[in-house]
Amino acid sequence: MEPTTDIFLTKDYPSTSVLSTPGDYRNFRFEDYTQRVIIASIVSLVTVCGLIGNCMTILAVGLSRKLQTKTNVFVTNLAVADLVTCLCAPFSAVALLSRDGWPLPDLVCSLSAAIGYTCLACSVITLAAIAINRYILVTKPLQTFQSIYTPRKIVMMLILIWAYPILVCCLPLFGLGQWGYSDKYKTCTQDTTHETSDYFSLVGSLLIFPVPLVILFVCYFKIYRHVTRHATTMKEKSVQMAASDSSSGPSLAGSTQHLRHRGSSTAGNINRRQVQITKNLFIVVCAFVACLAPFAIALTIPPSDPVIPWTGMIIIFNSMLNPIIYGLKHPHFKEVFHRMLRCQWHLIPEPSGFLRKMQSTIH
Repeated sequence: MEPTTDIFLTKDYPSTSVLSTPGDYRNFRFEDYTQRVIIASIVSLVTVCGLIGNCMTILAVGLSRKLQTKTNVFVTNLAVADLVTCLCAPFSAVALLSRDGWPLPDLVCSLSAAIGYTCLACSVITLAAIAINRYILVTKPLQTFQSIYTPRKIVMMLILIWAYPILVCCLPLFGLGQWGYSDKYKTCTQDTTHETSDYFSLVGSLLIFPVPLVILFVCYFKIYRHVTRHATTMKEKSVQMAASDSSSGPSLAGSTQHLRHRGSSTAGNINRRQVQITKNLFIVVCAFVACLAPFAIALTIPPSDPVIPWTGMIIIFNSMLNPIIYGLKHPHFKEVFHRMLRCQWHLIPEPSGFLRKMQSTIH
């Protein structure tokens, strides 16, 4: 009998993860148990860190009125999506560690895969919503921002942010793809044996990712251009005012400079603070893209099937990184996190009514 590549998929060769010929990548199976254990361990560790970090983010917004801004409504929504992603991730670890296929009811694997996909899609759409929010806040008059971000409209935005990914997630109900255990990658994602699995991957990706990613980079580019133009204009005005003051008398120059400084100081500080917060949120976007990019690139290169489990693992890091970025870079979150970690609840700035009620109950 002539040798075939099928022998590389049997239990006699459990550590083989690269097939004999380059054209056989479609028959790849993630059978290397050592690699599966490593990935499952990393996913479990990231999950624990993500659960703690995102719970802290949600709790921080609930405890401090200083963090209860219209932008942070979307930040909290992002934390909720990341938190649910972390709750679904252990099921993939169970699948990776099981030697004999999925050990639990199929419905559990299907639901965890569908919910995880929905939360990932919700994350990228929420990031786009944050980008639009920052663009309007930084570049438009405050009245425009307040008219757009009323409580009722914000609720409608949040409903749409979740409803659209859920609708895309329901495509398998209409015969396109199927959620479940992937025997190819040994994880809960799509049933890769389904005849329309590839079509669902393509359609789902096209419906979810391109538009939000374009919105992200367009908004932040426009914010950057607006800020640089504003800085250039302010610099030119400062030069003109200095020249004007130098041609006036010393006392008049001193008094006008003092008044101009007082008139512009508050606006300048507010602008700088908002720009700094926007920069920090842009770092969150960069972290998301950095975590997603390896997986997206691997999907476009068919012979890269052996690295897809590893690039898929990188995506879960995004659910852990956001709270770390807030804690290190965001001025308000940083202060509240510091007080929470030290259990200094009474020192949390601008305590919310909920926190004050808790403190009065304890004392």
